[in-house]
Amino acid sequence: MIALFLKSVKDFFDPKIIFYALIPILLAGLLLGGLFYLLHTQIVGIFVTAASYIPFVSPEWLQRISESFLGVFIFYEFWIMTALVLVGLISDKVVDRINDKYYHLEKKGFGTMAGSIIAALKSNILFILLFVITSPLLLIPGVNILLHILLWMVMLKAPMYYDACAFYASRSEFKMIKKRYIGGLRFVTFVSASLLLIPFVGVFLYLLQLIMFTHFSLSKLKEL
Repeated sequence: MIALFLKSVKDFFDPKIIFYALIPILLAGLLLGGLFYLLHTQIVGIFVTAASYIPFVSPEWLQRISESFLGVFIFYEFWIMTALVLVGLISDKVVDRINDKYYHLEKKGFGTMAGSIIAALKSNILFILLFVITSPLLLIPGVNILLHILLWMVMLKAPMYYDACAFYASRSEFKMIKKRYIGGLRFVTFVSASLLLIPFVGVFLYLLQLIMFTHFSLSKLKEL
């Protein structure tokens, strides 16, 4: 896994891959910037209401920090989710680049751009539901870090694996790799989710996450 991570970091700085990465980042920033500017008060209000149910947290304290910390925090979450959806626009190009450099597999998969976006939307909906349900726990030190990693794992696993594997694997191979290497897949997901803990830099690392998933998936596909 260390070799996979180091190889992924190296490919992260590939000029062609960096060029592709700029598209989702810029689109996500522009879309979320405008949306959050218009709906900032309402979005933060939902989180404050949910968090106010914690017995030892007063509404007044929540209100004082809501305009600063919570606003930035929720914007960061939504930026990650938006970038994950928009990465479907360029994921096949990144995977093709990695395949051309290392694996030279035939492109016989069932994946599509629409399938990639749908997989990301499904994971985002599940993430939002779990985020709202568990939001009061996000203000508890220590618990919030572990919870965040688990929530991000839920958000990342399915769409990242789809983007990395579905364009080259058949449906049966896709399911076989997912079942046979579930432990390794979960570990890659854990590392990918942990990278998002890096403040604000994490939103740019979705590309590194995709590269890690691609190396893992295509290397296993080549072994079949």
